[in-house]
Amino acid sequence: MKPANWKNHLEYFEALREELIQKRSDEANQLRFNRSMLIASDIAGQFYCEKKVEMQYLHGEVETEAKTIGSKAHAALEEDAVRIGREDLWKKIYGKKPVFAVEMFILAKYNDITLGGIPDSILFQSGFPLMVFEFKFTKNQIAYLSHHVQAMTYGTILEKMGFDTSRLFYAIVTADPSTRGNKEFRTEAITATVRNGPKEAIIPIKDATVHIHKFNMTNAGTNICWAIDYWKQKREVELTNNPRKCVLCEYQDKCRINK
Repeated sequence: MKPANWKNHLEYFEALREELIQKRSDEANQLRFNRSMLIASDIAGQFYCEKKVEMQYLHGEVETEAKTIGSKAHAALEEDAVRIGREDLWKKIYGKKPVFAVEMFILAKYNDITLGGIPDSILFQSGFPLMVFEFKFTKNQIAYLSHHVQAMTYGTILEKMGFDTSRLFYAIVTADPSTRGNKEFRTEAITATVRNGPKEAIIPIKDATVHIHKFNMTNAGTNICWAIDYWKQKREVELTNNPRKCVLCEYQDKCRINK
């Protein structure tokens, strides 16, 4: 399938962004906490512990060492990114040369819900998204379900934006926190992914593991629909069945599961 013209994609994005600004209250009435849109990281969080996501909205986000490390690491990843205007970026996305879009805000309608998110990086070529990169800075180099859900939600948004995702893979890079801010590490992770080519693989590199998977729209849609049911108040919050998550949670003194 031939990708759409870059102008059409940009116009779609701008129109949807304007709709969110002007008609926020209309859509917010559908969702918990007056949300006008759902973000990919919240959907992913529901697969880690849905109650924790709820507590963040009820009591505010609590800063933790892990979050601080993650924020600094992600900021370092975009330090040397070339900042260009939105129109110029879309032109490059449809160019013949590969382009990495770092921290690109993506937005699309999923049925009657607006989904949004900011992937760490997306590799485009000739208007096709080829790879979504997500960097997770953690001592544990396992790619958990929540990581997969986040990456697949980004893929879904790209699909609903009108991109042809038939060639799309995603790479979850689980890296030791010591690699944050290390440009050579990022280059190594991306190089290992590109060298692997368009096929699934688990690639160990120094201080990290790269998990490469094919994007599957059917699986992604199943996960998103389950998550949306909570926001549409079709069901109550589901609690994690992993007590270890409760021990590590910054909301454990407020969460009714501990009362």
